Amino acid sequence: MEILKGLLYINNVDVYETYGAFLTEEKQGDTSNYDALMKPSEVKEQEEVSIRENDGVELPEEIIQSLKARDVSLKFAISAKDKASFLSNYMSFLEMLRKGNKGWLDVYLPELDMHFAFYYKSAEKYKQLTDFEGMVMGRFVVNFREPKPKF
Repeated sequence: MEILKGLLYINNVDVYETYGAFLTEEKQGDTSNYDALMKPSEVKEQEEVSIRENDGVELPEEIIQSLKARDVSLKFAISAKDKASFLSNYMSFLEMLRKGNKGWLDVYLPELDMHFAFYYKSAEKYKQLTDFEGMVMGRFVVNFREPKPKF
């Protein structure tokens, strides 16, 4: 599927060309992957001082907002021409995510022209989409952590 080439790079590797992996949605028209990537981070709580004799709380004159780290869940699929290729690609892709570059994953989406600095947390919700005869495809969710979010 030529259309999937060049849509997602992890550590400068086109994951479709190398592993047959790509971002997927459960239904046509869904945007849950981009929704997860573009969701703004929460801010850290402000230190407040509550004095019993005063109403409300005291805050500094200047409030500085700092972002919390955020977790991002992305839905991936892997397709391959046969069972052996699928299993090899699936295991290699997960190993690459776990190891990264000293643990770090530079996730780049050319369509957004954005890089995200993640590390792998876990994978879950595996679903086999085809049997193991002929073309083989499976879908799963990968959870990442972005310690220093961009926004």
